[in-house]
Amino acid sequence: MPRYESNFNGTIILDATAISPPEQANRSYIRPDSRDALVDHLKGLRDRKETPERIVVVGGFSSFEFPQLHLAEEGDDLSTSRRELPSPRLLVDVSGMNRIIDVDNVSLTVTVEAGITYWDLANQLRAHGLAVANLSAYPEVTVGGASGTGTHGSGYARHGKNQADQFIALEIVDARGEVRRIVDPRLFTHLGVLGVVTAVTLHCIPMFFLKQTCYEYADLDAFDNLRIGAFQHLAETDDFYSTMIRVDLVDKRHHPLKCYIRRVAADENDREFQPTFLGADLVENVEGEEPQVFSGPYYDVLPDHTTASRKNVPAPGTYHQAEYFVDNKLASQAVHAFLSEADKDDSFIKALPTGLKCRFVSSDDQWMSSTASVDGVELYLALQLSLYGSRTEIAAILKRIEDCLSQHGIPFSCHWGKLCYGGHGSVNSKLRDRAKTMNATRVEFDPDGAFLDSDSELAKLFDH
Repeated sequence: MPRYESNFNGTIILDATAISPPEQANRSYIRPDSRDALVDHLKGLRDRKETPERIVVVGGFSSFEFPQLHLAEEGDDLSTSRRELPSPRLLVDVSGMNRIIDVDNVSLTVTVEAGITYWDLANQLRAHGLAVANLSAYPEVTVGGASGTGTHGSGYARHGKNQADQFIALEIVDARGEVRRIVDPRLFTHLGVLGVVTAVTLHCIPMFFLKQTCYEYADLDAFDNLRIGAFQHLAETDDFYSTMIRVDLVDKRHHPLKCYIRRVAADENDREFQPTFLGADLVENVEGEEPQVFSGPYYDVLPDHTTASRKNVPAPGTYHQAEYFVDNKLASQAVHAFLSEADKDDSFIKALPTGLKCRFVSSDDQWMSSTASVDGVELYLALQLSLYGSRTEIAAILKRIEDCLSQHGIPFSCHWGKLCYGGHGSVNSKLRDRAKTMNATRVEFDPDGAFLDSDSELAKLFDH
């Protein structure tokens, strides 16, 4: 049977009524275990003049949102409605294509099937003494899927501006079963509209370890010092990997901060932690609680749970994520605008119990990346939100955030694959010119239009 009833957090339901077990030879669902199996199936359909009008590709099924799909909505009340992945003509589950194809220790490259998760890839590369330079906070996502939404991971520019920035080539199969190769890095944020990604070749680096420290500041006054002085200072050091600032929302008067700093460690037993940073003492771990200061392999340190971002989700459909990007030059204005809205009542505290997370993301040159170097932006501040509540509550919060940033004249974009209120096509309108070029390439690769939902947010952006 199909592996999924919903995406991992239960916010989108897979409409399984048209999905039958593959052993019944129902052409609506396939889970190929190789590229050749996929090619044979699609060419067989083509020979019988049954090339699918609509193809949906899934892997880890870990997206919070599917921007290239128009999701079916049942019910008018967001608190009780169901969002469903519409029944496609063909659902292709690539999670069975999860092997490493080749490791080259001389050129420091690896070629993998697109359905492998970053977690499996990182663990298997370690046996070769290698690592991926950057890793998503959710290592359960697949290589082909996570990078296709412009996921930027947890590193800084020297480690890859986003995860797809590590790519050398993509191999895809089109709706007719033809194999194509993509080497233009501007296409690597592919958003699932060029075809079924079957293999990825990416750069590696030698295996490395990280150590995380955490420092707590009494109030928001430290934010600019951390953002400007600390970040720029850290970025110039050889062992710096990344930093994140967490803003407390409960104390509306002071908004205390925690600053998490990740540095390259000598090994997983490296316990040399800097005792103070910009006047703040190192936070001490509390027995029985998740550690905030520790060392380990990079793939153990980078996932978000190591900085207390996840809580036990009380019920499916109540955990969400959103992420907005603003020019780092406007970072202070954006954070203060956000907090001015959050302080009006306690709804933000309820929806964001772990606070506001601020990360730094270098711009890139990919056409559809929401952190593209548009209008001369070199560095973005990412406002990352781990949200808890009903869809009604979350929609209200996101609307207030987007309205607030707009009212303060702060341009912003949103993360493909995460939630936003105004629609990905509208919020990411800065990509309109790039979208025209991407759409022309999409038409070339997918002349049948099998991989783009014409009613989706992405289609709206392509049509402008």
